[in-house]
Amino acid sequence: MDLLELRDKVVLITGGARGIGFETARLARERGASVALIDLEREVVEESAVALGGDSIGIAADVTDLGQMEDAVAQTVERLGRVDVVIANAGITPPKTTVRALDPAIWEKVVEVNAVGVYNTARAAIDQVIANQGHMVLIASVYAHVNGVINTSYAASKAGVEALGRTLRAELEPHGASAGVAYFGFVETDLISEIFDNELADSFRAEIAPSFLTGKMPVSQVAEALVDGIGRREPRIVEPPAWRPPLYLRGQVGPMADRQLERNPVVGDYIREFERRDIGESAAPVFPPVRSGDPYNLGGKVVLVTGAARGIGFEIARQAHGRGASVAVLDLDPAEAEQAAARIGVRAVGFGADATSSDDLEKAFAGTREHFGRIDVVVANAGIAAKVAGTVSVQDPDEWRRIYEVDMFGVFRTVRAGMEDVVKNGGQFVLISSSYAFMNGFLNSAYATAKAGVEALGRGLRAELTPLGASATVAYYGWIDTELVAGAFEDPLVDRLRKDVTPGWMTRRVPPAKAGKVVIDALEKRRPRAIAPAEWKGLFYGRGLLMPAFDKLLDGDAAVAEIVPAAEERLRGD
Repeated sequence: MDLLELRDKVVLITGGARGIGFETARLARERGASVALIDLEREVVEESAVALGGDSIGIAADVTDLGQMEDAVAQTVERLGRVDVVIANAGITPPKTTVRALDPAIWEKVVEVNAVGVYNTARAAIDQVIANQGHMVLIASVYAHVNGVINTSYAASKAGVEALGRTLRAELEPHGASAGVAYFGFVETDLISEIFDNELADSFRAEIAPSFLTGKMPVSQVAEALVDGIGRREPRIVEPPAWRPPLYLRGQVGPMADRQLERNPVVGDYIREFERRDIGESAAPVFPPVRSGDPYNLGGKVVLVTGAARGIGFEIARQAHGRGASVAVLDLDPAEAEQAAARIGVRAVGFGADATSSDDLEKAFAGTREHFGRIDVVVANAGIAAKVAGTVSVQDPDEWRRIYEVDMFGVFRTVRAGMEDVVKNGGQFVLISSSYAFMNGFLNSAYATAKAGVEALGRGLRAELTPLGASATVAYYGWIDTELVAGAFEDPLVDRLRKDVTPGWMTRRVPPAKAGKVVIDALEKRRPRAIAPAEWKGLFYGRGLLMPAFDKLLDGDAAVAEIVPAAEERLRGD
C-alpha cells in the first residue's frame, strides 16, 4: 500500500483539545494537513483550534454518542471538504483500586468512553476514510497486553481497542484504506497525573513493574511517533521502544507476569491496603492467599452459571453437578432455565435473568442464596454474536452495541453481583472469553472487542482476588459445536473464510462436553486459564509473534479482498 503524505489531507482527532491529541494536531499542521479537533467542551476545543491556526476547526462532541460523532464528521466534511485520517484518541482513566472497591458506574464509564467511544468514532468516519483511501489510528495502550490489576476498566477498554483496530485494518485493506493501533506507555499529560499523583498506586507500580517501563514520556515523543506511523500506515505504533519486546512476547511474558503477581506477598499486602482504604476494615479477607494448582473440591459448593440453558453454560453446570455441586442455571428465558435445571438434576434450580440487567442479576443471585444458602463459584458465560457476519462499515450500530453490552458489560455486571459471595466463601469466578481475545476479529468486530476486554478483566481480577483467598479463571474457546457456531458456519462467506483463509485445524469444532470439562478441570486446580481445543494453546502462547503474522496475511489475501465487499454488499442489500 502507498505511503500516506499528510500534505493537503484532513485529520480528525478526538480528545484533540489537549495532550496527545493537540500535540499530534500541531505536528500534522506542520506537515501540511488541515485539522478537525473533537472534544467534549465547546469553548476549550474552539480555543485549541484557534491556537493551532490556519483552517483548523474545533467541534464539541461526546464520543459515547454515535449521533454526535456522525454530526462532527459531517461538520468536518462541510467545512474542510473531507476526512482522510482519523485518530481515535479520546479517553479517561479511573481511580486506581480493585474491581471490588471501584464504583461500578465509574468502571463502566471508563469502558464506555475508551472502547465504545472509539467504535463510535470509527463508525462515524469510516465511509470518508474508505472514500479517500485514508487511515485510522486507534489509541490503545500498553495496558492492552499487561495485567490490569487495580486498573481493570482501563485495561479492558484498551484491550478492546486493540482488537477493534486489528479488525478494522483487515476490513479496510480491500478498499485501499488502512488502520493501526497505537500502544503507549506513560505520557506526560493531565491524564497521567491522575496515575502518578497517588502515593499508594505509585508505590504499588514501583513494586510490580521495572522503572525503565514506567518512566514518563514527553507528549512530543508520542505525537511524532503517531504522525510518522500514519505516514507509513503502520499496523502498530509502540512507544517507548522498551515496550516492544513485552508486546511481541506477550504470550510468554503475560502469563509469567501474572504468575509473579499471584505469588508476590507484597502485591497481596497492597491489594488488601487498597481495599481497606476504599471499602474499610470490613474488606479484610476471610481466607489466606491462594495459588494456581491449589486443589478445590466442587463437592458441596454452589455454582452459578449465566447463559446456562444450553451449550457451554449447560455443560459447565451439568458437570459441576456431577462433581457434587449444587447449581443455579441462569438464562434469558425463565422457562428454558428451569427446564435445563430439571435436566441437570435434583440439586439444580433455574432463574430467568438478563446478564445486562443488574436488577435481574441481583434477583437471581438472591434467589440462589435463598435456595442453597450460599454461592461459591460464578461462571460468566452469557454471550451473543452477530446474526450475519459483516464489517464495521455496514453492521447495524445497534446490533454492534447490543453484542458488546451482553458480552462485555454483562460479564462485568455478573462479576459485581457475585463479588462478595466469592470473596466471603473463598470461591472462584470463571469468565468466558474466546480465542477472539487474540485472533483477528475480521467480520466479527463487536464480539472480538468484547472478548478481548473480558480477558483483560479476568487477568486483573485474578491478581486482585488471590490475596483474598479467592481466584478467577479466563476460558478461551475456539469453535465449539453449539447453535451459535452452527449458525455462523452456515454463512457462505464465513465458510469461505474458513476454507480459503484460515487453516482447517483452527476451525475444528469441539463438543460442548469438552468445553465444559476444561473449565471444571481449571476450577478444581484454580488455574488461571482454560483453553480448548488443545491446539489453541500454541496460538495463545505464541500470540505476540503469530498474530501480527496472521494480520499481515489478511492484509494481502486475495480471498479476503473478495469476501469484504461481498459481506458489505449483502448487508447493504438487507
